[in-house]
Amino acid sequence: MRKTNEGLSPVGILLPSAAVGLVLTLLFMLTGAVLVQRGLVGEGMIAPLALLFLAIGSAVAALLSAKRAPGGKFLWAVGAGALVFLVLLVVGALLLRQPVHIPRTAVSALCMLLASALGGFAGVNMRKKKRYKHMKK
Repeated sequence: MRKTNEGLSPVGILLPSAAVGLVLTLLFMLTGAVLVQRGLVGEGMIAPLALLFLAIGSAVAALLSAKRAPGGKFLWAVGAGALVFLVLLVVGALLLRQPVHIPRTAVSALCMLLASALGGFAGVNMRKKKRYKHMKK
């Protein structure tokens, strides 16, 4: 039986992709925290590294969702990146009681949008393997 992505729901497309992007972002942030704690990275580099890690996680989430989505792949990609950003924002603001600075949040959102766009374009343009060459339609 041939697998297709036509029957996937929005939740089935966004959640796994965003979960992978979120876990990757958190792992990178943990690595950055260890580097700062050991003194290998200065405190002035924390904010740029956090933006970089958010961009990587959003780009990976966007790439994965663009590959899985049946149509309108670019919107799915931006949605997955936005979901990663929103989860981090909500967890930081509500659960960890971190202050929300509007300019920093706007810069982070812009970074996420750019990274999601790049990840989405990469995911849309990736060629899929043709696994069923031997089978005729």
